[in-house]
Amino acid sequence: MCGTNPTARSINMIVSRILLLVSIAMPVMAKADEHVVHSFERKQLTGTYFSEGANAADVNGDGVADIVYGPYWFEGPAYSTKHEIYPPVPQNMDRYADNFFSWLYDFNGDGRNDVFVVGFPGTPAHVYENPGESGLDQHWPKHQVFDWVSNESPQLLDIVGDEKPELICTRDGFFGFATVDWEHPLNAWDFHPISEQIVSKKFGHGLGIGDVNGDGRQDLIHSKGWFEQPMTGALSSRWFHHEVSLSEGYGGAEMYVYDVDGDGDNDIITSHRAHDFGLAWYEQIPGDGNEPRFKHHLIMGEHPSENKYGIVFSELHSVALADMDGDGLKDIVTGKTYWSHHRQSPQWDAGAVVYWFKLNRSSDGVDWVPYKADGGAGIGRQISIVDINDDKLPDIVVGGMLGAHVLTHRVKSVSEAEFQAAQPKVYTGPKLPQVKDAEALRGPKAKIDRETGKVPGAIEGETLTGKATAGYAKTQDMSRFSADQWSNQSQLWWTGAKPADTLTLPLPEFTGTVDVEVVLTCAGDYGIVQLTLDDQPLGPPIDLYSNSVVTTGVLSFPKITVEGKQHSLEVQMVGSNPKAKRAYMFALDYLRIIPAGEDD
Repeated sequence: MCGTNPTARSINMIVSRILLLVSIAMPVMAKADEHVVHSFERKQLTGTYFSEGANAADVNGDGVADIVYGPYWFEGPAYSTKHEIYPPVPQNMDRYADNFFSWLYDFNGDGRNDVFVVGFPGTPAHVYENPGESGLDQHWPKHQVFDWVSNESPQLLDIVGDEKPELICTRDGFFGFATVDWEHPLNAWDFHPISEQIVSKKFGHGLGIGDVNGDGRQDLIHSKGWFEQPMTGALSSRWFHHEVSLSEGYGGAEMYVYDVDGDGDNDIITSHRAHDFGLAWYEQIPGDGNEPRFKHHLIMGEHPSENKYGIVFSELHSVALADMDGDGLKDIVTGKTYWSHHRQSPQWDAGAVVYWFKLNRSSDGVDWVPYKADGGAGIGRQISIVDINDDKLPDIVVGGMLGAHVLTHRVKSVSEAEFQAAQPKVYTGPKLPQVKDAEALRGPKAKIDRETGKVPGAIEGETLTGKATAGYAKTQDMSRFSADQWSNQSQLWWTGAKPADTLTLPLPEFTGTVDVEVVLTCAGDYGIVQLTLDDQPLGPPIDLYSNSVVTTGVLSFPKITVEGKQHSLEVQMVGSNPKAKRAYMFALDYLRIIPAGEDD
């Protein structure tokens, strides 16, 4: 299993993420009849964005864990003093960092931990060689050891059983791993492809290792199956691929092989979509012959009703697996990757939360109980769980666009009443809206005046100021999209929504019976919406999915009778097409309110 890999422990890189207030019945250091609350004291090391990950291990040889985040190492145990590893350059939060992952390991065998850095997908990896005590206040020697690390969840783990780490990743579309020449560890590492050229040359979501079939050898898992490590020739052959869906989307983050239900075979834990929703485990069940099958169990979806306790957040771009409460079972730690795809992801502006999901086994089956760990640090692409103060409690180190944070683990005995008050409550709210009879409504092209570039009499979407229950509505310039035309070359663009969210747009005054015309935008990441004028639905739910960015054309809703002068258009996000990327976007080019019977 990945989580019990001895090399992973020696590298101090058991991956996981932030925690703050959690409650457990029988944790470490607690008596059987004692109730405890686990809390985490958060310390921000820096608020500047330098990297998508952070890690911890002893850097200066004093026996105390130090923290590495981007160009700095922070001296433990106070973490108030920082030292440069390489020249620091603050990163642009509207783009992505040149440092994604950091691991600490003694590559050259001199007794000092070096820093291994993987950057933006499709770029080289480097080892920064620890210069020793006399050089720690200087920039470290930099060695490029690998030319092209792809996939957004690479791993540094022992996959071939040599008790030393390999870099597991993709390169140029091939799954595989890079091995170190331990006689010359700072020279170029060798890549061993185990697949054909079947994936994206740079990007990709979802990757892990673990013994899927119980033969004692580590296999490589990804969102569309697993590669079985052969008995011999692991470095020189293609591994047999078992095709099976291990994600309900395009793939998530780190993937783990672990016996979740305790039945003796290994299951798989993963997030569904790194920039979207979904957390799940896949139960291994007997298949035909020796081929295992996997049954999907949703832990958290896109709506509160899809979690027993009503928890929902997006952008699970890193997932960790570790025993957080000392009960002998591994728990899931994850959170929201703050600003990971900027305004393109659902709930992009939601709080930068971190949760841990406690694994419970009972006669009723498996339950993952969520506890909110933190509401301000968020996560990046890498979560590191390290006992930084040697108190036998797992602490959490995290880096991302909000800077670097360390969360120090605390345990407190509490009364039964305090314990019960801290437990998550079962969700009893509304269910996920069901999309029924959605139609891909399309109409004729809008008659845009050539001189003004506008539709005469149009209420331009970008001129409206609305209120959204989630997300953000702003003006978007559409002049660069050549497949269609938009009135005034702009639109009102709503991002960051989730199913059941609404956008309410107050309209200019009108009265009586009117014909309503709207032009909306379609794209691959747009949702299904229900339009309502006051309390009157405008047609069925409209499916805005399209392979290209185009308008719906003019959609007409005739003879709508209203009372009074003050009216509003409400847009409810109800879902998305199965083919769509679940970003749940919506855009309004314009609408027209025409007195019924009036000629155009």
